[in-house]
Amino acid sequence: MAYPYYTEPTHDQGIVASSAGNASRTTATSAAEGRLIVDAADKIMLLEPNKHPLVSLLTNVGKVYDGKAWKGSGMMKQAAGNPEFAWFEDFYGGRYAAVNMGGGYAASGAITITVDGAGADSAYIFTVGDVIKNAVSGENMLVATVASNVTITIAAAGRGFGSTAAAAGVDDDGLFIVGNVSEENSGARNVNTTRSAKVTNYTQIFKTSITVSGTEREANLYGGKDLTYLRAKMGTQHALDIERAFWWGEKKLDVTGTQGHPRRATGGILEWIASSGAYTQNESGSALTVAEFNTFLREGFTYGNDTKYLFTGGLILQYINEFARAQIQMKPLATSYGIKIGTWVTAFGTIHIVHNPLFVQDYAGTAFLIDMECVKYRYMNNRDTKLFTNVQSPDVDGEIDQYVSEVGLQRMHAAKCAYLYGVV
Repeated sequence: MAYPYYTEPTHDQGIVASSAGNASRTTATSAAEGRLIVDAADKIMLLEPNKHPLVSLLTNVGKVYDGKAWKGSGMMKQAAGNPEFAWFEDFYGGRYAAVNMGGGYAASGAITITVDGAGADSAYIFTVGDVIKNAVSGENMLVATVASNVTITIAAAGRGFGSTAAAAGVDDDGLFIVGNVSEENSGARNVNTTRSAKVTNYTQIFKTSITVSGTEREANLYGGKDLTYLRAKMGTQHALDIERAFWWGEKKLDVTGTQGHPRRATGGILEWIASSGAYTQNESGSALTVAEFNTFLREGFTYGNDTKYLFTGGLILQYINEFARAQIQMKPLATSYGIKIGTWVTAFGTIHIVHNPLFVQDYAGTAFLIDMECVKYRYMNNRDTKLFTNVQSPDVDGEIDQYVSEVGLQRMHAAKCAYLYGVV
Protein backbone atom coordinates (compact mmCIF):
# COMPACT_ATOMS: atom_id res chain seq x y z
CA MET A 1 0.00 0.00 0.00
CA ALA A 2 1.25 3.44 -0.88
CA TYR A 3 1.61 6.34 1.54
CA PRO A 4 -0.08 7.14 3.92
CA TYR A 5 -0.33 3.34 4.41
CA TYR A 6 -3.93 3.26 5.63
CA THR A 7 -7.40 3.39 4.15
CA GLU A 8 -8.87 6.88 4.33
CA PRO A 9 -11.77 6.93 6.82
CA THR A 10 -15.27 8.19 6.07
CA HIS A 11 -15.54 11.98 5.99
CA ASP A 12 -18.51 14.04 7.16
CA GLN A 13 -18.43 17.13 4.99
CA GLY A 14 -20.74 20.11 4.88
CA ILE A 15 -21.41 23.62 6.01
CA VAL A 16 -21.26 24.85 9.60
CA ALA A 17 -24.46 26.93 9.56
CA SER A 18 -27.63 25.63 11.21
CA SER A 19 -29.32 24.60 8.00
CA ALA A 20 -29.65 21.64 5.68
CA GLY A 21 -26.31 20.16 4.69
CA ASN A 22 -24.41 21.08 7.85
CA ALA A 23 -21.79 18.57 9.00
CA SER A 24 -22.37 18.69 12.74
CA ARG A 25 -21.72 15.42 14.56
CA THR A 26 -24.87 14.00 16.14
CA THR A 27 -25.83 10.85 18.02
CA ALA A 28 -26.73 9.39 14.63
CA THR A 29 -23.05 9.65 13.76
CA SER A 30 -22.04 7.94 16.99
CA ALA A 31 -24.61 5.21 16.39
CA ALA A 32 -23.24 4.65 12.87
CA GLU A 33 -19.78 4.27 14.40
CA GLY A 34 -21.15 1.79 16.94
CA ARG A 35 -20.00 4.01 19.81
CA LEU A 36 -23.32 5.22 21.21
CA ILE A 37 -24.07 4.27 24.80
CA VAL A 38 -27.83 3.78 25.07
CA ASP A 39 -29.38 5.19 28.25
CA ALA A 40 -31.80 2.33 28.79
CA ALA A 41 -32.72 2.95 32.42
CA ASP A 42 -36.45 3.53 32.12
CA LYS A 43 -37.00 2.19 28.62
CA ILE A 44 -36.24 -1.41 29.48
CA MET A 45 -38.32 -1.17 32.66
CA LEU A 46 -41.36 -0.50 30.50
CA LEU A 47 -40.84 -3.34 28.03
CA GLU A 48 -42.60 -5.87 30.25
CA PRO A 49 -43.35 -4.04 33.52
CA ASN A 50 -45.47 -6.85 35.00
CA LYS A 51 -42.41 -9.11 35.12
CA HIS A 52 -40.58 -6.79 37.54
CA PRO A 53 -43.28 -4.62 39.13
CA LEU A 54 -41.32 -3.16 42.05
CA VAL A 55 -38.51 -1.85 39.87
CA SER A 56 -41.02 -0.62 37.29
CA LEU A 57 -42.96 1.35 39.89
CA LEU A 58 -39.86 2.82 41.51
CA THR A 59 -38.49 4.00 38.18
CA ASN A 60 -41.74 5.32 36.73
CA VAL A 61 -44.00 6.67 39.50
CA GLY A 62 -44.38 10.37 38.83
CA LYS A 63 -44.29 10.15 35.05
CA VAL A 64 -47.16 11.20 32.84
CA TYR A 65 -48.56 9.12 29.98
CA ASP A 66 -49.34 11.23 26.90
CA GLY A 67 -51.06 8.42 25.00
CA LYS A 68 -47.87 7.26 23.33
CA ALA A 69 -45.11 7.24 25.92
CA TRP A 70 -44.35 7.89 29.58
CA LYS A 71 -42.70 11.26 30.04
CA GLY A 72 -41.01 12.99 32.95
CA SER A 73 -38.78 11.70 35.71
CA GLY A 74 -39.46 9.11 38.37
CA MET A 75 -40.28 10.53 41.80
CA MET A 76 -38.92 7.44 43.54
CA LYS A 77 -35.48 7.54 41.92
CA GLN A 78 -32.49 9.42 43.27
CA ALA A 79 -28.83 9.64 42.33
CA ALA A 80 -26.18 8.59 44.85
CA GLY A 81 -22.74 10.17 45.00
CA ASN A 82 -21.21 7.22 46.83
CA PRO A 83 -21.68 3.43 46.48
CA GLU A 84 -22.63 3.36 50.15
CA PHE A 85 -25.55 5.75 50.40
CA ALA A 86 -27.09 6.85 53.69
CA TRP A 87 -30.23 8.33 55.18
CA PHE A 88 -31.44 9.10 58.69
CA GLU A 89 -34.43 7.61 60.47
CA ASP A 90 -36.19 8.80 63.58
CA PHE A 91 -39.35 7.84 65.44
CA TYR A 92 -41.55 9.48 68.00
CA GLY A 93 -40.89 8.30 71.53
CA GLY A 94 -42.82 5.19 72.54
CA ARG A 95 -46.07 5.43 74.44
CA TYR A 96 -46.51 1.80 75.51
CA ALA A 97 -44.69 -0.69 77.73
CA ALA A 98 -45.77 -3.75 79.71
CA VAL A 99 -45.36 -4.87 83.31
CA ASN A 100 -42.61 -7.50 83.61
CA MET A 101 -41.82 -8.21 87.26
CA GLY A 102 -42.05 -11.96 87.61
CA GLY A 103 -45.28 -11.38 89.46
CA GLY A 104 -46.84 -7.92 89.74
CA TYR A 105 -47.24 -4.90 92.00
CA ALA A 106 -49.41 -4.18 95.04
CA ALA A 107 -52.87 -2.68 95.05
CA SER A 108 -51.84 0.31 97.16
CA GLY A 109 -48.85 2.33 98.33
CA ALA A 110 -45.65 3.39 96.60
CA ILE A 111 -44.40 0.89 94.02
CA THR A 112 -41.51 0.25 91.65
CA ILE A 113 -42.57 -1.24 88.31
CA THR A 114 -40.24 -3.16 86.02
CA VAL A 115 -41.26 -2.83 82.36
CA ASP A 116 -40.41 -4.26 78.97
CA GLY A 117 -41.85 -4.12 75.45
CA ALA A 118 -40.17 -0.86 74.37
CA GLY A 119 -36.68 -2.09 73.62
CA ALA A 120 -33.74 -2.80 75.92
CA ASP A 121 -34.30 0.48 77.79
CA SER A 122 -38.07 0.28 78.05
CA ALA A 123 -38.36 2.65 81.02
CA TYR A 124 -36.75 5.49 79.08
CA ILE A 125 -39.97 6.16 77.19
CA PHE A 126 -41.35 7.57 80.46
CA THR A 127 -40.66 11.01 81.96
CA VAL A 128 -41.30 12.33 85.46
CA GLY A 129 -44.82 13.77 85.49
CA ASP A 130 -46.26 11.33 82.93
CA VAL A 131 -49.73 10.03 83.64
CA ILE A 132 -49.87 6.34 82.70
CA LYS A 133 -52.83 3.99 82.55
CA ASN A 134 -52.88 0.29 83.27
CA ALA A 135 -55.06 -0.90 80.39
CA VAL A 136 -56.26 -3.94 82.36
CA SER A 137 -57.10 -2.43 85.78
CA GLY A 138 -57.94 1.00 84.41
CA GLU A 139 -55.88 2.75 87.12
CA ASN A 140 -54.10 6.00 86.22
CA MET A 141 -50.73 6.57 87.93
CA LEU A 142 -48.28 9.46 88.09
CA VAL A 143 -44.63 8.69 87.34
CA ALA A 144 -42.43 9.92 90.21
CA THR A 145 -39.00 8.85 88.89
CA VAL A 146 -37.39 6.88 86.13
CA ALA A 147 -35.24 4.79 88.43
CA SER A 148 -33.31 2.79 85.81
CA ASN A 149 -33.47 1.78 82.18
CA VAL A 150 -36.19 -0.76 83.02
CA THR A 151 -37.86 0.55 86.17
CA ILE A 152 -40.12 3.45 87.11
CA THR A 153 -41.45 4.46 90.53
CA ILE A 154 -44.91 5.61 91.56
CA ALA A 155 -45.36 7.45 94.88
CA ALA A 156 -48.27 6.60 97.13
CA ALA A 157 -49.85 9.94 96.24
CA GLY A 158 -49.56 9.06 92.57
CA ARG A 159 -51.68 5.91 92.83
CA GLY A 160 -55.26 6.10 91.58
CA PHE A 161 -54.43 9.43 89.93
CA GLY A 162 -57.97 10.09 88.77
CA SER A 163 -61.42 8.67 89.36
CA THR A 164 -60.43 4.99 89.09
CA ALA A 165 -59.21 3.45 92.35
CA ALA A 166 -55.75 1.97 92.72
CA ALA A 167 -55.51 -1.75 91.94
CA ALA A 168 -52.90 -4.47 91.75
CA GLY A 169 -51.10 -5.08 88.48
CA VAL A 170 -49.66 -8.29 87.03
CA ASP A 171 -47.14 -9.22 84.35
CA ASP A 172 -48.07 -8.30 80.78
CA ASP A 173 -50.49 -5.55 81.84
CA GLY A 174 -50.10 -2.76 79.31
CA LEU A 175 -49.02 0.68 80.53
CA PHE A 176 -49.95 3.59 78.24
CA ILE A 177 -48.78 7.17 78.54
CA VAL A 178 -51.95 9.25 78.41
CA GLY A 179 -50.36 12.66 78.89
CA ASN A 180 -48.47 14.59 81.57
CA VAL A 181 -49.32 17.03 84.35
CA SER A 182 -47.42 19.96 85.88
CA GLU A 183 -48.27 22.13 88.83
CA GLU A 184 -48.74 25.87 88.64
CA ASN A 185 -45.64 28.05 88.57
CA SER A 186 -43.43 25.01 87.89
CA GLY A 187 -40.23 25.14 85.91
CA ALA A 188 -39.45 23.50 82.59
CA ARG A 189 -40.30 19.83 82.35
CA ASN A 190 -37.55 17.22 81.99
CA VAL A 191 -36.56 16.65 78.38
CA ASN A 192 -37.01 13.27 76.69
CA THR A 193 -36.10 13.08 73.00
CA THR A 194 -35.11 10.31 70.62
CA ARG A 195 -31.97 10.28 68.50
CA SER A 196 -32.06 9.78 64.76
CA ALA A 197 -30.12 6.82 63.43
CA LYS A 198 -27.92 6.69 60.33
CA VAL A 199 -28.84 3.83 58.01
CA THR A 200 -26.98 2.78 54.85
CA ASN A 201 -27.19 0.43 51.91
CA TYR A 202 -24.99 -0.26 48.88
CA THR A 203 -25.37 0.18 45.17
CA GLN A 204 -24.74 -3.11 43.38
CA ILE A 205 -23.16 -3.46 39.95
CA PHE A 206 -25.39 -5.55 37.67
CA LYS A 207 -24.14 -6.66 34.25
CA THR A 208 -25.87 -8.54 31.43
CA SER A 209 -24.01 -9.30 28.20
CA ILE A 210 -25.20 -9.87 24.63
CA THR A 211 -22.98 -11.37 21.96
CA VAL A 212 -23.47 -12.26 18.29
CA SER A 213 -21.03 -13.11 15.55
CA GLY A 214 -20.54 -10.64 12.73
CA THR A 215 -22.38 -12.99 10.39
CA GLU A 216 -25.31 -13.49 12.79
CA ARG A 217 -25.59 -9.76 13.31
CA GLU A 218 -26.11 -9.15 9.60
CA ALA A 219 -28.25 -12.24 8.82
CA ASN A 220 -31.87 -11.72 7.79
CA LEU A 221 -34.09 -13.64 10.21
CA TYR A 222 -37.80 -14.13 10.74
CA GLY A 223 -38.84 -11.61 13.36
CA GLY A 224 -36.04 -9.19 12.57
CA LYS A 225 -32.35 -8.90 13.33
CA ASP A 226 -31.08 -11.08 16.14
CA LEU A 227 -29.16 -8.30 17.88
CA THR A 228 -32.27 -6.12 18.15
CA TYR A 229 -34.25 -9.04 19.58
CA LEU A 230 -31.52 -9.92 22.08
CA ARG A 231 -31.22 -6.35 23.30
CA ALA A 232 -34.91 -6.34 24.21
CA LYS A 233 -34.84 -9.84 25.72
CA MET A 234 -31.70 -9.34 27.79
CA GLY A 235 -32.84 -5.88 28.85
CA THR A 236 -35.83 -7.51 30.52
CA GLN A 237 -33.55 -10.17 32.01
CA HIS A 238 -31.35 -7.39 33.41
CA ALA A 239 -34.35 -5.72 35.04
CA LEU A 240 -35.41 -9.08 36.52
CA ASP A 241 -32.01 -9.45 38.19
CA ILE A 242 -32.43 -6.05 39.82
CA GLU A 243 -35.99 -6.92 40.90
CA ARG A 244 -34.82 -10.15 42.57
CA ALA A 245 -32.04 -8.32 44.42
CA PHE A 246 -34.49 -5.67 45.62
CA TRP A 247 -36.64 -8.40 47.20
CA TRP A 248 -34.13 -10.98 48.39
CA GLY A 249 -30.69 -9.38 48.33
CA GLU A 250 -28.67 -8.96 51.53
CA LYS A 251 -26.33 -6.07 52.21
CA LYS A 252 -22.71 -7.13 51.79
CA LEU A 253 -19.30 -5.56 51.14
CA ASP A 254 -16.82 -8.14 49.85
CA VAL A 255 -13.14 -7.78 48.89
CA THR A 256 -12.32 -11.44 48.20
CA GLY A 257 -12.61 -11.18 44.40
CA THR A 258 -9.72 -11.93 42.06
CA GLN A 259 -8.56 -8.29 42.10
CA GLY A 260 -9.33 -7.62 45.74
CA HIS A 261 -11.55 -4.71 44.73
CA PRO A 262 -14.85 -3.89 46.49
CA ARG A 263 -17.81 -6.02 45.43
CA ARG A 264 -21.09 -4.80 46.90
CA ALA A 265 -24.53 -6.38 47.23
CA THR A 266 -27.57 -4.25 47.96
CA GLY A 267 -29.90 -5.22 50.79
CA GLY A 268 -33.47 -6.09 49.80
CA ILE A 269 -36.90 -5.88 51.33
CA LEU A 270 -37.03 -9.32 52.98
CA GLU A 271 -33.77 -8.74 54.87
CA TRP A 272 -34.95 -5.28 55.90
CA ILE A 273 -38.35 -6.31 57.27
CA ALA A 274 -37.15 -9.54 58.88
CA SER A 275 -34.32 -7.82 60.80
CA SER A 276 -36.12 -4.63 61.82
CA GLY A 277 -38.85 -5.76 64.19
CA ALA A 278 -41.56 -4.88 61.65
CA TYR A 279 -44.73 -6.95 61.69
CA THR A 280 -44.42 -10.43 60.18
CA GLN A 281 -47.10 -13.12 60.10
CA ASN A 282 -46.24 -16.79 59.63
CA GLU A 283 -49.10 -19.02 58.53
CA SER A 284 -46.88 -22.07 59.20
CA GLY A 285 -47.91 -24.06 56.16
CA SER A 286 -51.66 -23.54 56.40
CA ALA A 287 -54.36 -21.99 54.25
CA LEU A 288 -55.07 -18.27 54.54
CA THR A 289 -58.39 -17.42 56.16
CA VAL A 290 -60.30 -14.16 56.05
CA ALA A 291 -59.67 -13.60 59.75
CA GLU A 292 -55.94 -14.18 59.39
CA PHE A 293 -55.67 -11.85 56.42
CA ASN A 294 -57.61 -9.18 58.31
CA THR A 295 -55.12 -9.54 61.17
CA PHE A 296 -52.29 -9.03 58.71
CA LEU A 297 -53.90 -5.87 57.30
CA ARG A 298 -54.76 -4.53 60.73
CA GLU A 299 -51.18 -4.82 61.94
CA GLY A 300 -49.68 -3.77 58.60
CA PHE A 301 -51.60 -0.48 58.65
CA THR A 302 -50.51 0.39 62.22
CA TYR A 303 -48.09 3.02 60.91
CA GLY A 304 -47.68 4.97 57.72
CA ASN A 305 -50.08 5.89 54.95
CA ASP A 306 -53.61 4.58 54.59
CA THR A 307 -52.80 3.46 51.04
CA LYS A 308 -50.22 0.72 50.53
CA TYR A 309 -49.12 -1.77 47.88
CA LEU A 310 -49.46 -5.52 48.40
CA PHE A 311 -46.94 -7.44 46.28
CA THR A 312 -47.93 -11.08 46.16
CA GLY A 313 -47.64 -14.31 44.23
CA GLY A 314 -50.46 -16.18 42.58
CA LEU A 315 -51.28 -18.37 45.58
CA ILE A 316 -52.17 -15.56 47.97
CA LEU A 317 -53.77 -13.65 45.11
CA GLN A 318 -56.10 -16.61 44.65
CA TYR A 319 -57.20 -16.36 48.29
CA ILE A 320 -57.70 -12.60 47.98
CA ASN A 321 -59.86 -13.07 44.89
CA GLU A 322 -62.05 -15.40 46.90
CA PHE A 323 -62.21 -12.97 49.85
CA ALA A 324 -62.85 -9.81 47.88
CA ARG A 325 -64.79 -11.19 44.91
CA ALA A 326 -66.25 -8.17 43.09
CA GLN A 327 -64.68 -5.58 45.40
CA ILE A 328 -61.36 -5.32 43.53
CA GLN A 329 -61.19 -2.60 40.87
CA MET A 330 -58.49 -2.55 38.18
CA LYS A 331 -56.54 0.67 37.79
CA PRO A 332 -56.38 2.29 34.33
CA LEU A 333 -53.12 2.36 32.40
CA ALA A 334 -52.64 6.09 33.01
CA THR A 335 -52.20 5.52 36.75
CA SER A 336 -50.62 2.05 36.86
CA TYR A 337 -47.49 2.61 34.70
CA GLY A 338 -48.29 -0.39 32.55
CA ILE A 339 -48.61 -2.73 35.54
CA LYS A 340 -51.78 -4.67 36.26
CA ILE A 341 -52.92 -3.35 39.62
CA GLY A 342 -56.08 -4.23 41.53
CA THR A 343 -57.38 -1.76 44.12
CA TRP A 344 -59.26 -2.97 47.18
CA VAL A 345 -60.69 -0.55 49.72
CA THR A 346 -60.72 -2.23 53.13
CA ALA A 347 -61.67 -1.01 56.59
CA PHE A 348 -57.97 -0.68 57.46
CA GLY A 349 -56.92 1.20 54.33
CA THR A 350 -56.67 0.95 50.57
CA ILE A 351 -54.41 -1.72 49.14
CA HIS A 352 -53.13 -1.75 45.58
CA ILE A 353 -52.65 -5.43 44.76
CA VAL A 354 -49.74 -6.24 42.44
CA HIS A 355 -49.08 -9.76 41.20
CA ASN A 356 -45.34 -10.46 41.20
CA PRO A 357 -44.57 -13.45 38.94
CA LEU A 358 -41.26 -13.99 40.74
CA PHE A 359 -43.10 -15.10 43.89
CA VAL A 360 -43.27 -18.79 43.00
CA GLN A 361 -42.12 -22.13 44.44
CA ASP A 362 -40.74 -21.47 47.94
CA TYR A 363 -42.01 -17.89 47.81
CA ALA A 364 -45.46 -18.66 46.40
CA GLY A 365 -47.07 -18.24 49.81
CA THR A 366 -45.54 -14.85 50.58
CA ALA A 367 -46.75 -11.27 50.33
CA PHE A 368 -45.28 -7.89 51.26
CA LEU A 369 -47.40 -4.92 52.30
CA ILE A 370 -45.28 -1.92 51.32
CA ASP A 371 -45.74 1.76 52.05
CA MET A 372 -44.16 3.08 48.87
CA GLU A 373 -42.83 6.17 50.64
CA CYS A 374 -40.46 3.81 52.46
CA VAL A 375 -38.53 2.60 49.42
CA LYS A 376 -36.53 4.39 46.77
CA TYR A 377 -34.48 3.38 43.72
CA ARG A 378 -30.95 4.76 44.12
CA TYR A 379 -28.40 4.81 41.33
CA MET A 380 -24.76 5.81 41.32
CA ASN A 381 -24.14 9.14 39.56
CA ASN A 382 -24.31 8.52 35.79
CA ARG A 383 -24.51 4.77 36.46
CA ASP A 384 -28.21 4.09 36.02
CA THR A 385 -28.98 1.35 33.50
CA LYS A 386 -27.16 1.86 30.21
CA LEU A 387 -26.50 -0.32 27.19
CA PHE A 388 -22.86 -0.20 26.14
CA THR A 389 -22.40 -1.34 22.54
CA ASN A 390 -19.34 -2.82 20.83
CA VAL A 391 -17.36 -3.62 23.98
CA GLN A 392 -15.59 -6.57 22.33
CA SER A 393 -11.85 -6.73 21.66
CA PRO A 394 -10.79 -5.20 18.31
CA ASP A 395 -9.93 -8.60 16.78
CA VAL A 396 -13.36 -10.16 17.44
CA ASP A 397 -15.46 -10.75 14.34
CA GLY A 398 -18.72 -10.01 16.08
CA GLU A 399 -20.34 -7.70 18.56
CA ILE A 400 -20.65 -7.75 22.34
CA ASP A 401 -23.08 -5.36 24.01
CA GLN A 402 -23.55 -5.07 27.75
CA TYR A 403 -26.19 -3.65 30.05
CA VAL A 404 -24.64 -2.11 33.17
CA SER A 405 -26.47 -0.76 36.22
CA GLU A 406 -25.02 0.36 39.53
CA VAL A 407 -28.15 0.65 41.64
CA GLY A 408 -29.45 -0.09 45.12
CA LEU A 409 -32.56 0.05 47.26
CA GLN A 410 -33.12 2.68 49.94
CA ARG A 411 -35.24 1.19 52.73
CA MET A 412 -36.78 3.47 55.39
CA HIS A 413 -39.07 2.94 58.39
CA ALA A 414 -39.76 -0.78 58.08
CA ALA A 415 -42.48 -0.50 60.75
CA LYS A 416 -44.76 0.95 58.06
CA CYS A 417 -44.53 -2.31 56.09
CA ALA A 418 -45.38 -5.96 56.82
CA TYR A 419 -44.56 -9.48 55.62
CA LEU A 420 -46.90 -12.48 55.26
CA TYR A 421 -45.48 -15.93 54.62
CA GLY A 422 -46.00 -19.67 55.07
CA VAL A 423 -49.32 -19.79 53.18
CA VAL A 424 -50.12 -23.00 51.27
